[in-house]
Amino acid sequence: MTPDSDETQNAILAATVTAAAGIAFQVGSKATRDALFLHAFGAGALPAMILVTSLVAIGFAFLSGRALTAWGPARVIPAAFGASAGLLLLEWGIALWSTPAAAVLVYLHCGSLGGLLISGFWSLLNERFDPRTAKLRLGSISVWGTVGGALGGLIAARVGQTLPATAMLPILAAFHLVAAAAVARVGVGTGLRRGVASESASPTAPSKEMRSGLQAVARSSYLRGLIALVVLVTISEGFLDLALKSRAASALHDERELLRFFAVFYAAVSIVTLLVQMVASRRVLGALGPARAAGILPAGVAVASAGAFLAPGLPTAAFARGTEGVLSNSIFRGGYEVLFTPVSPRDKRAVKPLADVGAARVGDLIAAGLAQVVLVVSMAHAPVLLTALALVASLAAIAVSIRLHGGYVLALERGLKSRAIELDLSEVRDATTRSIMLKTLGPLEQSRILPALRGGETVPRGRPEPPHAERIEDFRSRDPERVRRSLREGPLATALVPEVISLLAWDDVAREAIESLRRSSAVVIEPLISGLLDPQEEFAIRRRIPLVLATYRDPRAVEGLAHGLGDRRFEVRYRCGRGLSHLTEIDPALHVTPAVVREAILRELTVGAGVWEGRRLLDQLDDEAWSPVVDDVIRERADKSLEHVFTLLALMLPRQPLRIAFRGLHVNDPFLRGTALEYLESALPPEIRKPLWPHLEDRRPSRPASARPTEEALEKLLQSNESIVIHLEELRRNPTASPPG
Repeated sequence: MTPDSDETQNAILAATVTAAAGIAFQVGSKATRDALFLHAFGAGALPAMILVTSLVAIGFAFLSGRALTAWGPARVIPAAFGASAGLLLLEWGIALWSTPAAAVLVYLHCGSLGGLLISGFWSLLNERFDPRTAKLRLGSISVWGTVGGALGGLIAARVGQTLPATAMLPILAAFHLVAAAAVARVGVGTGLRRGVASESASPTAPSKEMRSGLQAVARSSYLRGLIALVVLVTISEGFLDLALKSRAASALHDERELLRFFAVFYAAVSIVTLLVQMVASRRVLGALGPARAAGILPAGVAVASAGAFLAPGLPTAAFARGTEGVLSNSIFRGGYEVLFTPVSPRDKRAVKPLADVGAARVGDLIAAGLAQVVLVVSMAHAPVLLTALALVASLAAIAVSIRLHGGYVLALERGLKSRAIELDLSEVRDATTRSIMLKTLGPLEQSRILPALRGGETVPRGRPEPPHAERIEDFRSRDPERVRRSLREGPLATALVPEVISLLAWDDVAREAIESLRRSSAVVIEPLISGLLDPQEEFAIRRRIPLVLATYRDPRAVEGLAHGLGDRRFEVRYRCGRGLSHLTEIDPALHVTPAVVREAILRELTVGAGVWEGRRLLDQLDDEAWSPVVDDVIRERADKSLEHVFTLLALMLPRQPLRIAFRGLHVNDPFLRGTALEYLESALPPEIRKPLWPHLEDRRPSRPASARPTEEALEKLLQSNESIVIHLEELRRNPTASPPG
């Protein structure tokens, strides 16, 4: 056995111990928390306690996201487990003095830190192990975690037979001390040190690379859907949890009885969860896909809630809450984790704590607030009303999960095309993701990964070939000279294209990055198009991509630039128009459908006068030679909105007269300007001429309805070209002259 394999085996063993101890703490702490609080304060105080706990947990979620982004889970998670153990021992000491005070602190502790620690632990595993090891081993780690949960519940039930609930606190501290020692061993490994963690944890990493989870969520409707799903399923869980605890508090009055009841309940849920994980989770995920598999949770909860509503009582309340717990930690968890596949690693680090804990606590806040209203309205009927609210929240979550399926497909396709994510088909467990990969990836990529489906060996996807690794390090070095030197080394391999595209946002090396992409093969076209059309991509990158695409005589480049004409940013549309003009000029075989051009022009003409006149270009990278209508004489005088419209018109009308007419609009001679307007009046399609005309400032005297034929107007325009050029040359020599009109 090689040293590396020994190291991996040790890390897997440490991860298994951490999972078992961590989940044992989760189950035991829930039983202890509920028994202590219900005995001290009763069910009526639960909503207020949940509100306070949720607010504290949201704050911890923000801090966790920043800490994981800044230092990485290998440093943060072991320290957090150790700190949690210390706090538990402190709470035990307080319990000897005041049980109610300890009950409040334990509730805050379990609700704020428990979920964060488990979420951070799984983030650490995702970074520590390569994809193949993760595929083979993490499932068994999860199973041992579930076994640990059952053990934690059984220990709590045993303690409840002879000892007070506070006796569980040092036992829970021991669980987290074991987890702290074990998880520290998980982070010791070359895989993690060479991976993402070292990159982000490095003290030289620029702070601007730390992305806020809220900003990532605001940019992505897909992430907002994931957050909404978590909030809704947490709301339904909160209602069912409060309904169960209300009925338990009414039926059981002794602290030990409460501890035994909740310990047995949570242990039973863990055991059933383990069975579902082993028997059904993988099959359901494979058959339905991640979004629909996640939707099994609200669907099951809706059915169980309906049953508890029709036949109220402690058994049905326990069944509904148990159904939620089993599905949440088995089928839902499997689908939910896969739904994060299209999310970039950096965004995932910032968003995951917000989704796993922050969004869950928001759901708790909403559930607790509504529950407080229910308790005020009718304490006696509160469990029934809470069950009905859980049913409503579950139905809403079903609707969100249905919409997430389409969002997942689109996000996965976009990520695969742009090479933002790399997947191995042998890792993919569901038919949805597998079909999207096969549909999206080209024949070359498929030829590399399909052998894994037949049991063949594949090259590990997580580590680039050595030459590529060296150039990637150069591109990421933030040293302009080193980057430029690497860009000049030769054509770009597929793995390097996303790295160079990202350099387009860096002004110091953007020009060299553009030239490198232009010199490469057509393999860059698809990633460029994906970046251009991705609204989440940086604006500086998207406005420079047309400068590259417009040099590839390929129908795909034309199609991508044509789609870019609908972008929300004017400068992107402006550059796409110039790029299309350049491509169709150097290769007459390429063309843009007139209907697409007409639609783009009409969109530009619908903006208000203030927007039309206020458009400016931020980027100074030169593409002026590509303009079909602008030259050195009128470059500074031309209205950018009008120039863009004429650039688009050049895709459907003869270019030479259109160029002369555009020049004629910028001279001070009323006769020459009138000649240009006369040609445009007869040549432009009526649906374009009418909205465009107010922007041309036609001050000619009104004429009879019969317009001059286009041929005659064209001949007159061509004859006036020499005079227009003379007038423009005078304008260039005398730039202070007032503009026309």
